[in-house]
Amino acid sequence: MGKIDVLRGIKEAESSATASLEDAKSKAVQTLTNARIKAAGIIKVANEKSQVATQASLDGARESASVEADKVSTEGDTALEAIHTSGINRRQDAIKLVLSGFDE
Repeated sequence: MGKIDVLRGIKEAESSATASLEDAKSKAVQTLTNARIKAAGIIKVANEKSQVATQASLDGARESASVEADKVSTEGDTALEAIHTSGINRRQDAIKLVLSGFDE
């Protein structure tokens, strides 16, 4: 093998190495791009699930608050009616007491 053949072999090896390096770089860029796309998809799905879970939690809290508010309102209405009824009864007792004071 002559000097020219050795130099040609070296040149071919360099060309092959350069092509392999470029191919590896291209594959690395593609792998990174695919990973970024997949990560963005995962983040999007996680955000959507989080929003759904948060909305469900808020809906549950609203429902519980509504039930509790209705209960308190009913209790308040009952207490108000009891006060009103008691006032009517006591008013009659007060009128009788005042009138009986005039009879004496």
